[in-house]
Amino acid sequence: YIGAHTVGRTHCKHLVKRLYPSVDPTLNATYSSYLKMRCPTPNPDPNVVLYSRNDPITPMRFDNNYFKNVMQLKGLLKLDNALYLDPRTNVYVEKFANDNNYFFEQFVEAISILTEHKVLTGSQGEIRKRCDVIN
Repeated sequence: YIGAHTVGRTHCKHLVKRLYPSVDPTLNATYSSYLKMRCPTPNPDPNVVLYSRNDPITPMRFDNNYFKNVMQLKGLLKLDNALYLDPRTNVYVEKFANDNNYFFEQFVEAISILTEHKVLTGSQGEIRKRCDVIN
């Protein structure tokens, strides 16, 4: 669920395509300058952890500020801003941004559905030690 982007961080290797050689036009200009300070090169050293917080205002608080950022085109990933730029989904971004309780209610509903969908058990699945790498 995309609302989880309200906490955590994204490594520069996933951001540089939006910043170099030219800035993605769907990215807020002031925010892109901030991101270039966090990710100063188009080829980040894989041995150095360079990242930006998903939500620079309340980075470790689970709240609806992510959606407020997205409405200002300050979404870290291209998908984030696309939610607001797409007329099919921007109404939801606005609703989540304007009502923290509504965001919480919908997040609980979405996570509940996801945790019950096609659960793999036994040798069919695994609990990963790192979510981006198969054990």
